[in-house]
Amino acid sequence: MNIEDLINDYKKQTKIYSESQHDYSDKFSVKKCNKAVGRMYQLVQMISKKNNLNEVAKFSELLTEEENRTNIWAAVHLLEKLEYDKTSGENALKIIKKIASGNDAQALGFQYWLKDFKLK
Repeated sequence: MNIEDLINDYKKQTKIYSESQHDYSDKFSVKKCNKAVGRMYQLVQMISKKNNLNEVAKFSELLTEEENRTNIWAAVHLLEKLEYDKTSGENALKIIKKIASGNDAQALGFQYWLKDFKLK
């Protein structure tokens, strides 16, 4: 797969996850979400294995795509799994810090994520 195919598949997975009902009492819904997240990690791993800075830069463009929360997923995956340039890393951290500044469960999750990230 070329980088465009990987990115299109990644965006497809964020859409699948975003459109799912997230009904944790429904096994099908949970499996659908887990499968989409698993596939996103596989796609990022494919990019990581190539260790191609141009492909990582292309992936970093997803940080500006808010539809289906693609930018949030991309921010986490970029920081956790890829070798990135300074600007992309700063942009990804900015996205996560903005969410972490809230008062909901997601904010709390990202507050813990940031603490863990800073320890690395």
